[in-house]
Parts: sequence; structure tokens; C-alpha cells
Amino acid sequence: MKLHGIVAAKAVLVGLMVAMMAGCDNGNSEGGGGGGGNSVVGKWLMVSGESGSTGYWEFFSNGEFTMFDDSGYTVAHTSGTFTQSGTQVTGMFENPGVGSGEIDGTLSEDSQSMALDFIEHWHDPYKHIPFTGTKN
Repeated sequence: MKLHGIVAAKAVLVGLMVAMMAGCDNGNSEGGGGGGGNSVVGKWLMVSGESGSTGYWEFFSNGEFTMFDDSGYTVAHTSGTFTQSGTQVTGMFENPGVGSGEIDGTLSEDSQSMALDFIEHWHDPYKHIPFTGTKN
């Protein structure tokens, strides 16, 4: 009788492990960052379509992002939060001393390039600055 109890407990444990693995991120994140094949998470080299200036962006797996002024990703310029649904990336940011804004981007299918609209709310009407970039 004890052998059946151990076998049953193992079966329940294996079933729980399978259920937990089925719920893991499959790379097509809903909500914050996400990982896997279709993810914005990582470092990006972004170029402004308005001025041609280069920006260094990093999207973190916790749903936050930062735009840096330097290629070493150490001097933060703007930061905010984002969500990703499939290839769509949207979020809100704060530019200290200037104001708030939002981002609205689309990833390529392989998640190696992105077109993004940087929307500055401190202008009336809002100013839209297009960016394109590649993942580093």
C-alpha cells in the first residue's frame, strides 16, 4: 500500500512540474519585458529620424526602459515603463526637468530591428520623433 502512495505522489509532482512549465514565457510576452524569440528586451542602437542623432536604449525584463546618452549605457537621459504584445511595444516615460511622454514601437518579426515613435507631451500639440534601431 505504501508503494502506491509514493507512486501517486510522484505522479502528482510530475503533473505539477508539467503544468508550471506550460505556463512559462514562450517569448511572446504580454505585459513587461518577456524573453525568448520575440522580445524587445536588450540593448538597442537607435537613430532619430528628425536629427540623425544616436541614442542608446535598453529595455529590461522587468518592464522598464532607459534611454542613455552614451554607448556605455551609463548616463541615463530618460526612463519609463513599457509593455509588449507580440511585435507592439508601448510605454510611458519621464524626461527629468522637461516632462512626460510615451513610446509606440513595432519590432521586426525577428526582433532585431524596431521602428519607434517617441512622443513628447510637453509640446502642444505633442511632438512625434521617429526612431529606427537595431538590437545590439
